[in-house]
Amino acid sequence: MLALVAACGDPCDDIAGACIVLDVSSDTVTEIDQLELDVLYGGLHGTTATQPAGGGTATLPLTTAVGIDIPGDATIEVGIVAAGKQSGVVLGTGAASTDLEPGGRATLAIVLAPPDVCVASSFYCGGDKLSGDPNTLYQCNGGGVPLARGKCEFGCVITPADDDFCRGGGGTCVAGSDYCGGDKVDGDPSTLYTCSGGVGINPRVCPNGCVIRPGDDDVCR
Repeated sequence: MLALVAACGDPCDDIAGACIVLDVSSDTVTEIDQLELDVLYGGLHGTTATQPAGGGTATLPLTTAVGIDIPGDATIEVGIVAAGKQSGVVLGTGAASTDLEPGGRATLAIVLAPPDVCVASSFYCGGDKLSGDPNTLYQCNGGGVPLARGKCEFGCVITPADDDFCRGGGGTCVAGSDYCGGDKVDGDPSTLYTCSGGVGINPRVCPNGCVIRPGDDDVCR
């Protein structure tokens, strides 16, 4: 759930469950007519966009309230990438992350800065030509907010001449078994690979994310 409000008061007052107060500011952007958010939380992923009530533009700084439906009872890490747009053009992007417990409250500050130029649909570690967490892999979304593919438990590798990827770790893969990228094989954490010769082959994209299952084959959610 997302609500765009004036930069005052507590925007989480009207949100049940876990909530993040997101303070958005910029040294270069003064107003926007749309705020896009990409949210990665506890292995789940969602995107949303909002406009000022009644249309028009919103002046920065502004405050957004993000309600998070946390599965289970464990504290999770929430990573948010924001893109401020006007007339369909991205004026600035920024990112921040925090830990959040069920029913908890947190505050994040995101500073929008002019976006770097990334290649649409290509994969990048956060900070490599797009805003985000350096240990998370993102997909460049031409004209929109970068899309998180997943957290890289063993680090994100920048490859200037090709797509960046999550480093495989946690042991050696078993031939013929399936693994999410970053789990024993290099790759995209939202893609399922088959182990062959110690590397991942036959990539299958998981539209709803890839689930690591220790002791068994990984699967698409």
